[in-house]
Amino acid sequence: MTLGFQKLSGHLAGLLLGGALACGSAAALSEHYETPPEQDPAKVLAGKQLGPGYAVLPPVRGDGFLRIYQLQTDLGVERVEGDGLLKLRLAELKVLVALEGLKQDAGFVDGLKQAAMKPVEFVESTVTDPVGTARNTVTGVGRMFGRLSKGVEAAVHGKAGSPAELAKSITGQAQARRQLAVELGVDPYTFYQPLSDKLDETASVTTAGSWTVTAITSLLPGGLIVNAARQADNFRNVIVDSTPSELRDRTTSVLREAGVSEAIIQSLAANPFFTESEKAMIAYQLQAMPGVGDLDLVVAKAAEADSRDLAYFQLRRIVLLETYNRTVSGLGDIKLVSGIPVAIRRDGVAAVVLPLDMVAWTQTVAQTFSALHEGLAGLPFPPSGVDFLITGELTQMAAERIASFGWDITGDYPLPEGPVR
Repeated sequence: MTLGFQKLSGHLAGLLLGGALACGSAAALSEHYETPPEQDPAKVLAGKQLGPGYAVLPPVRGDGFLRIYQLQTDLGVERVEGDGLLKLRLAELKVLVALEGLKQDAGFVDGLKQAAMKPVEFVESTVTDPVGTARNTVTGVGRMFGRLSKGVEAAVHGKAGSPAELAKSITGQAQARRQLAVELGVDPYTFYQPLSDKLDETASVTTAGSWTVTAITSLLPGGLIVNAARQADNFRNVIVDSTPSELRDRTTSVLREAGVSEAIIQSLAANPFFTESEKAMIAYQLQAMPGVGDLDLVVAKAAEADSRDLAYFQLRRIVLLETYNRTVSGLGDIKLVSGIPVAIRRDGVAAVVLPLDMVAWTQTVAQTFSALHEGLAGLPFPPSGVDFLITGELTQMAAERIASFGWDITGDYPLPEGPVR
């Protein structure tokens, strides 16, 4: 096992246990362990290991919790940790390739040329007369007017972004970017810089003539536009219609309503490994579980994430928890067991619900689940059973060892369709 794999194993175990691992049972710690299997990306990805602009290189390795991929693109080879982040990156690459393909349309290229000239004139006038420029540009009322006034005031006092950023907001380019991203099923605040740059470039054409987001998407291949489920419409609208500051305020408000403490809210807000959309998604998921107690324990664990893979793991975990509560069995509250937030169902069964890819019985995995097993048994009111549900697979050895705890096991449980992969 390489040093990189050892680091990820310890990292994820630390996230699960919230610090040093508790000692498992003597029996579990004296058993044989296994090395996570190397897998063929063609089998893992059902033939989607190759596509426009990318190739997933063999073999796919793992650490006992998550799969670890080597993704080759035009920019080189990128290490991607976890099924979720790989699905996210492949979706981003698909959109990136499609948006680049728009340059084959002569009308779109002309629109880009026109847009490239307009911000120069606009930014210059913003610098010389920011209030006058805003007054001549904006004709909206209500929230849009209030948003613009605050933006201009901050710019005058040197507290906003660059004049170019202000221009994007005033001309509607920033909102067009958010709408375009949401309709294509990617995060407007993506960390993937090539896609972020391409969204900026593509949205800029909306400042030229009659180009709209609908006109842009009409040029894209069929099947690329995301048809949202009805229950997700409101969240999509919030992302599109809110500026970053408004989205942060909305996220804070919803977290407060869910009973999350100010300290945890501020910790999550300051975490650089979640996008603003993802922080809002966490709040949205909590809002969908109003009857579940002590959800702040789950948010606190997410706020502690100190890497991108751990942040996305925790985001997927919260989405999975809400899905479980809604579709499998109602949850009562959350208990902190050996450092792991565990849901207790209303019927008294513990729900150990985790977005794990490939569980192999490594020493770290054995310590993690042995400690959890003993912690559950040591609760003042131990659960009547344990439902162990993951989004991925288990090796035979891992399944046998976990089943020996008396846990019920469910694998390959899908996350719902949506922005979280």
